Amino acid sequence: MCIQVEDVFASDENGEIPSTVVLQGPAGIGKTFTVNKIMFDWASKNIFQGKFDYVFHFDFRKLNTKGDVSLIELLSDQYSDLNLKEILACPEKLLFLMDGFDEWKFSLDQDEGGDEHTKQPVAITVSRLLKRKILSKSTLLITTRPSSLETLEKSVTLQRFADLLGFSADEIQEYVSKYFQTNEQAEQALNYIKENESVLTLCFVPVVCWIVCEVIKHSIDCGEELNRNLKTATQVFVHFVIILQKHHGNNLPSDIIHKLGPLALEGVRKQQFLFQEEELEKLISSPVQGVSAFLNKIQFKQGLSCGSAYHFLHLSIQELFAAMFCVSGMSDEEINTLLNDSLHNSCLLNVVQFMFGLANKNIQALIPDSNLLPISELRPQLESWIKEASRSVYILELLHCLFEIRMRSLLRRQWQT
Repeated sequence: MCIQVEDVFASDENGEIPSTVVLQGPAGIGKTFTVNKIMFDWASKNIFQGKFDYVFHFDFRKLNTKGDVSLIELLSDQYSDLNLKEILACPEKLLFLMDGFDEWKFSLDQDEGGDEHTKQPVAITVSRLLKRKILSKSTLLITTRPSSLETLEKSVTLQRFADLLGFSADEIQEYVSKYFQTNEQAEQALNYIKENESVLTLCFVPVVCWIVCEVIKHSIDCGEELNRNLKTATQVFVHFVIILQKHHGNNLPSDIIHKLGPLALEGVRKQQFLFQEEELEKLISSPVQGVSAFLNKIQFKQGLSCGSAYHFLHLSIQELFAAMFCVSGMSDEEINTLLNDSLHNSCLLNVVQFMFGLANKNIQALIPDSNLLPISELRPQLESWIKEASRSVYILELLHCLFEIRMRSLLRRQWQT
């Protein structure tokens, strides 16, 4: 059943109104955009009028940077001009938009007493809000990637689940048509996308649709053949990284991707997506500002001063950098350990998928100076993983991996087994 955003808190067939709703979808599908749109539409008096008197927005990525803090203090940081004591006295009229649970680095098992005025570690304050130990009559909307949904369900009572569907086929056509400056380029791009089902599937995710358009435009401008360049997610993102480095990273060292790789991988393992400036300076000699081709800088309040941290432009970029490090900077034993870890840690599956893509000869030809493991050494390890993974990993994830490597003989062997 498809529902509109304004109906996400509507009563169900039994007349029950959900107080905790989860909005899930892959990276780039539009979760943050949807949260911001809800905030804007409510402020514009277009939705939820009479239902919520106040709507508060929290970003899990930024919450990770907080120390000991009460809920009142978290709200005061953003809404210092409000009479919070009076507002919190009517929790049934409050909506909390909690964006990006998949980036939350703390456990939800932590719990202590106290109320919204109690100053304690941010992990406890947020956990108590999600578990309704604080402001139990308020309403929560939580966004997350599917990979973190199980963790959320174990600790938080969820009444409704909704999937973000991304672009429709018509919206893809509209977006691509508006992206290109000339009708000729737009028509060429649309024809290519429609004729390649794998690329069309990628474009249902809005941010990936933009990346696909960037890569197609660059290919057209350079007179490259689209059919060879864009077939898989790995090809699309590798091309995008090459474009970023070429046009926005001229002052960066040539091995910048390899240097950022360990940080990217450790971040995926720990579900860490914000990195302090000191962490980056340990890895690269160039000024941190120089890596803006691949990283965004955010600033946040830290006591009376401002702090800053960095995150990759897109989670898939971080996962690609992690995969490139795995197949260029790790020993065979370390690679096998990571592959085995992915069987129990779903957060690593996208890294493994990119590793399969990097074992494709066309991809390796794109990045000849990256010191990637030879295909002959990498593929046997991946093939062994497939056999193990078929017992514990969803078949769709396995098919994605096999599609990325685009090796028909391997696909036939796995299909037969």
